[in-house]
Amino acid sequence: MVITLLGISLFFNKMLMRLGNLLCIAGVPMTIGPGRTVGYFLQPQKVRSTACLICGILLVFVGWPILGIALEIFGVLNLFGNMFPLLFMFLKQMPIIGPLLNRDKDSVGGSGGRSRRRYDDYDDGDGYGGSGYDDRYDDRYYEDGNDGGRYDDDYNRNY
Repeated sequence: MVITLLGISLFFNKMLMRLGNLLCIAGVPMTIGPGRTVGYFLQPQKVRSTACLICGILLVFVGWPILGIALEIFGVLNLFGNMFPLLFMFLKQMPIIGPLLNRDKDSVGGSGGRSRRRYDDYDDGDGYGGSGYDDRYDDRYYEDGNDGGRYDDDYNRNY
């Protein structure tokens, strides 16, 4: 992958891009095994993405690196697009990269380093500002015994 990126950065150097593609073709089966590689790339829902990737690699080998890389990028994004959220969560757990990704989005935009919270800690999102409407029976009201006798044990003896 690094050699392919080096080939792209050196104005689409064909030999470096060919070498990078060969190393990727050899490296994936050596990493996860040939059976899993074939099983992943030949899934019915991923056949078009695999075809784009293979056509892109062939175009790079033939000598059309710009069109080949464009097809390869399209194929890779469609093949591995569902893994990007998992990769993002993994990167958030890393020591140096994690704090950069976990920063407040408000502080990035130019608020002078001061981040403003959108909701209060006790706001449950119901629009009442965390007033506790979901807790219907608050025990603090009945602690002083001022419940009119409705919640005593003697109340149930009348039935």
